[in-house]
Amino acid sequence: MKNDFFITELENGVVLLKQTTENDFNDLYLIGGKQKIWEQHSDTDRYKKSKFEDYFNGGVKNELGCFTIVKKCENKIVGWSRYYSFNKIESSVRIGYTFIGNDYWGTNVNYNTKKLMLDFVFNLVDTVFFDVFSKNYRSQKSVMKLGGKLNKTNGEKYEYILSKSVWFNESN
Repeated sequence: MKNDFFITELENGVVLLKQTTENDFNDLYLIGGKQKIWEQHSDTDRYKKSKFEDYFNGGVKNELGCFTIVKKCENKIVGWSRYYSFNKIESSVRIGYTFIGNDYWGTNVNYNTKKLMLDFVFNLVDTVFFDVFSKNYRSQKSVMKLGGKLNKTNGEKYEYILSKSVWFNESN
């Protein structure tokens, strides 16, 4: 079942999500190497090259893969996201480790990225969780726009939940 998550590409009219490769590092670091990107995250110094390399390598080695986000009309890499922590018993997975260049904040890039990921993954699981740092207000707002509800808090980590039925009833 884990192999089912490792899809090569997802695409709509706005974004192309392609599996991240080592060749994507420089383009992703051009975006993720900016302090502003990480100011609301728990790891605020991820913009430093050594920290970003660790983050990047973790994504590339993720058993469920990792998507590089390409804005199609510009044919430009603008961020990334991934599935992680698949739980067969709960029929759930987590979506996260997302970052998008600040030039694309407030645009339709994040929504279209998550829509592709959710439409695809709800063929495999019943529930999606999002882990969001308590001070990451931008991500909290984005998850709630998708229909995610605060499920529980654990210190500085908030867990949001989105069910298949809510996603298909509210968004489609």
